[in-house]
Amino acid sequence: VPFKLEGTVASNYASYKTYYFAFHDVEERGLTFNKNSVKVYVDNTAITSGYTVVTEGLADGCTFEVKFADLKQISAVKAGSKIRVEYTSKLNENAVIGEQGNVNKAKLQYSNNPNDEQGGENGPTGETPWDNVIVFTYKTVINKVDDENQPLKGAEFTLSKKMKNGTTTTVAVVKDSEGTTFTFNGLDDGDYVLTETKTPAGYNSIKPITFTVTANHTITWEGEDRDTILTSLSGNAASGEITFTPTDDKSELDTSVVNKPGSSLPETGGMGTIVLYAAGAVLVIAAGVYFGLKKKNAR
Repeated sequence: VPFKLEGTVASNYASYKTYYFAFHDVEERGLTFNKNSVKVYVDNTAITSGYTVVTEGLADGCTFEVKFADLKQISAVKAGSKIRVEYTSKLNENAVIGEQGNVNKAKLQYSNNPNDEQGGENGPTGETPWDNVIVFTYKTVINKVDDENQPLKGAEFTLSKKMKNGTTTTVAVVKDSEGTTFTFNGLDDGDYVLTETKTPAGYNSIKPITFTVTANHTITWEGEDRDTILTSLSGNAASGEITFTPTDDKSELDTSVVNKPGSSLPETGGMGTIVLYAAGAVLVIAAGVYFGLKKKNAR
């Protein structure tokens, strides 16, 4: 999941001898921060020094902080400069599925007294309010059945997501012990392709099924507490015969995928032949959520 933090340098920046600047970020348990993914920009120009990424020994409960001990040491920074931090985190096994989502919040700490001689982190600083975004994720459960709606063993599936940049990502699958129920976790809004990569013996293969996951939320905040209502969750098929049913808590889309018996050629003195066809594909998942400290559209 990609994230973006952005802060603006004070208009009276030239009045400071030193200028402390730090992003504080707190992720809920369902997100795992990737320290190696951090990239920093000053007015859209990448920089590789002048800051530190801290993940240990943080007294304020933050997941990580990006600290600029003194922006004055970065020659490209001036009054009004935009400091941007980009990074990724991964939804993990603790991710909350459904309406509550997984919160990532951040705030900016900055020097606010140009007359202070000490400067730095221990000098006078101000802070922005916390800014919040929520990463929502869902799952779909595929039940493999025959034309009489009975569980059918022997199938295999892949689920892929079409990304905005034109690439695809494969969604991990969890299969039950009977091999008839396939659960795909980590879905978000977007277009998906379900492909049957192995067909049960004696049955006709199905063509790849494309569908779109759409969710609508109402989110209100009172301080650091959120009231999230997932008003709808749907999966609309663009091709193939499939109908999704959301669970009552709207965290899951369930459906059945039907295979019909294959055709047998008549015997002519030898063994009959069953003609089968198997189609395969691989594709994927990722959710993109961006937020900036100056942009409050997640509230």
